[in-house]
Amino acid sequence: MHAARPVSPLRPGLAWRALRRLALPWLLLALHAAGASAATLAGGPMAGPATAARVGVWLMTDAPAQVQLEYWPHGKPDAARRSAPVAVSPERAHTTRVDLDGLQAATRYAYRVLLDGTPVELGEVPAFTTAPADRAAPRELVIATGSCNYVPDPPYEVTQGSFGAGFEIFDTVAARRPDVMLWLGDSIYYRDDDLAPADEAAARMHRRWATTRGFAPLQRLLRTGQHVAIWDDHDFGPDNSNRDFALKATALALFQDYWANPSYGLPGAAGIFGRVPLGDVELFLLDDRYHRDDDAGADPARTMFGAAQLEWLKGALRDSLATFKLVANGSRMLSDRPSPEQRGGEGWHNFPRERQAFLDWLAAERIDGVFFLSGDIHYTHLTERERPGTYPLTELTCSPLTSRVHPRPFPVREVPGTLVTQRNFCTLEFSGPAGARLLRVAAWNAAGTRLWQEEFPAARLRTP
Repeated sequence: MHAARPVSPLRPGLAWRALRRLALPWLLLALHAAGASAATLAGGPMAGPATAARVGVWLMTDAPAQVQLEYWPHGKPDAARRSAPVAVSPERAHTTRVDLDGLQAATRYAYRVLLDGTPVELGEVPAFTTAPADRAAPRELVIATGSCNYVPDPPYEVTQGSFGAGFEIFDTVAARRPDVMLWLGDSIYYRDDDLAPADEAAARMHRRWATTRGFAPLQRLLRTGQHVAIWDDHDFGPDNSNRDFALKATALALFQDYWANPSYGLPGAAGIFGRVPLGDVELFLLDDRYHRDDDAGADPARTMFGAAQLEWLKGALRDSLATFKLVANGSRMLSDRPSPEQRGGEGWHNFPRERQAFLDWLAAERIDGVFFLSGDIHYTHLTERERPGTYPLTELTCSPLTSRVHPRPFPVREVPGTLVTQRNFCTLEFSGPAGARLLRVAAWNAAGTRLWQEEFPAARLRTP
């Protein structure tokens, strides 16, 4: 990977005056030492979801530095402003988040990174668009989404049969210019030796994040639009991990270091869950790991989410004014077992009492506009679940981005024509005026060919 380096701050006049004061060998030695120690941009920048007036931008350097952002309304560089400087230090693996406040609503901004006061040359200028001032206002919006990103260890060699491959998909996603990229879990894959021995695990887990986030093919996508994420088992801990994972607090702290979500959990209820309003589209991000019981447990009262998170979700859905309420989770939510003898992989179907109680509540409260999103399973499809007396529930499961495709998919309640068994990503496009809003859902392969598309007028997600 070739890191983006700052433009040299040394001007010819200053260099000449320095030559007059120093002997040439000492000057050359000093310049070499300065160049060797200068920080470079190792990952990002990556904007988090913007409100009408604020956005947080994540980035990672390879050494300590003072970081600033210079930003301006698109097409108005003369109106550029600078953020306050933020120190990047080894304590957080040289990651930081820079918050920009006082932004104008519904405005596209361009920005650039300054390291120790020097602009970083990126080629393409990163940009983001702030949300409307009215949280319920309709807007043209494109959300790209996907899950399961496996990056090989350095030197990133891809061989026949590699578990991770097809990294051109990131540029393909970026080329569609999504306003938001929603990562549906397994954005990194911890390895077994990242998690043991316990006294070295935190540092090894940090390195796994830094290695994946600094991966060169990923950088253009990180710099495109805004990003928001949930986790699943592999970016939380071991395969199929749950609340018994001893390092879950460490995993949560690392997740917060490498993403720019607006919030994480509640006081007294740790986790990554939260909500992200995007005009009349709202994301409800769920945490299916921190409080999860064993999928194969015998206790009928076992939980995937925990009581506090479920009560939060109910309250958030009840008071939301959004036309489209997107409920995002790592594991599938509407799937069923292929047969009574088969568990059918991980999913909410393994917690039947908890799921049924929530679905009953959803119907009784007549919550309109709910649409589910998930990843994990290494193939893509739509699931539809009929409900007497109200609209059917639909779930988009989108996977994998770069991980290996499942060799034997087993979708249940699959919408015909939507099964994808190759590396892919999906888009959700929202359009139309108030009262006639439309959601178009599509799946795309790594080359950018559309594989299928389904339309969901807002009226299709409304109780009669």
